[in-house]
Amino acid sequence: MEINIQKDYNLVRLQQYLDYELSTVLLFILSWFWQITLVLIVLAAVIFTPFMLKVLFQERKFGWIIFFILMVALPLAVFQFIDIEPDYRFATNLIPLLLFYFYCFLLRFGVRDWIR
Repeated sequence: MEINIQKDYNLVRLQQYLDYELSTVLLFILSWFWQITLVLIVLAAVIFTPFMLKVLFQERKFGWIIFFILMVALPLAVFQFIDIEPDYRFATNLIPLLLFYFYCFLLRFGVRDWIR
């Protein structure tokens, strides 16, 4: 019984993190400081990923883990080894980050169903 409480607790925490949204005013203000904002969203992704994968592994959601590898980790690895012109390097480095946040958007709906 204690294990189920821990699993539900982690799922609820995961859902809370996935449901967190910034206000429009704050996003507008952060857009003026895009370098700092970019560092913050990369840092948030790096910190959140281990927790998210841990919860998915505990819940035995291996399909979601494989989907993460295919959608986020694989493009990240591919873009690191492809020789891209320096003018386009910055933009191609943002693609895996955008895919990560899109993955989190999709995962958000899955987690809601698991808790019910």
